Amino acid sequence: MSLELVHWFIIGFLLILPILYELSGTFRYHAKFALYYACVMGIASVVCLYGWIRPGDVNNHWFIIWSMVHVQNLFGIEVEVRNRENLESDKPYILVINHQSSLDCIGMFAIWPDRGAALIKKDLQYAGPFGLAATLCGSVFIDRLNRERALETMTNTAKKIHDRKVKLLVFPEGTRNHEGSLMPFKKGAFHLAVQAQIPIVPVVFSSYSEFYNKKDRKFTTGKFIITCLPSISTRGMTAADVTDLTENVRKQMLETFNQTSFEATQNKLASKMSMSNGAK
Repeated sequence: MSLELVHWFIIGFLLILPILYELSGTFRYHAKFALYYACVMGIASVVCLYGWIRPGDVNNHWFIIWSMVHVQNLFGIEVEVRNRENLESDKPYILVINHQSSLDCIGMFAIWPDRGAALIKKDLQYAGPFGLAATLCGSVFIDRLNRERALETMTNTAKKIHDRKVKLLVFPEGTRNHEGSLMPFKKGAFHLAVQAQIPIVPVVFSSYSEFYNKKDRKFTTGKFIITCLPSISTRGMTAADVTDLTENVRKQMLETFNQTSFEATQNKLASKMSMSNGAK
């Protein structure tokens, strides 16, 4: 293939991209996620440049927090945060969040607490710039496939939380849930809270269904609601209380999820009707 033919092929490809973007929802879905992941990796790469100055310091998140506001605006996603004051504490706590998609990063950094750190599965430690940036930001990596190592990590983390006054962000479902509800919670975060005798702070992200659906390849603009619930004390609790604690927190979060997801849906329907009436 001649150089000139390659040149014209590239031009033709670039010209057809906007057409595909407008006509194909599937293409638009993949294109937007490609851009989203490019943004995330770009932000992580910048963290890798300055994070070496203070490796493992949770304050290295400052650039990510600043950048994700712009990513949120770029994709037209509006975030409403309720009861943020429940996160404002000088003392350590475990912050548990429901997990829907990689888009959770937008919500996480909209509420990221002072001296916050994330509990992340160990596989992501090797995910290029993302894994290195997470390490430099003081993230805690856990090997869920190795129970002995996982327990050791939790024990070390309990000490780290107290010594450094860290607020640890955890997805208790353990994996992404695209089904519009909450999956059963794993007990690790709750065992850790009881072991460290620190509060649980539940945070609920309403459903993304109005602007995101993996099965239907939908990724548009929209809004979701973040509700920061009151902290739940673990003072005096023991390992025997973990199961009830886990179930009670999930029940409370599920009720809030259903309520705010319905509200977000109704708000969008009302907005559509208003626009429709205004066009008449």
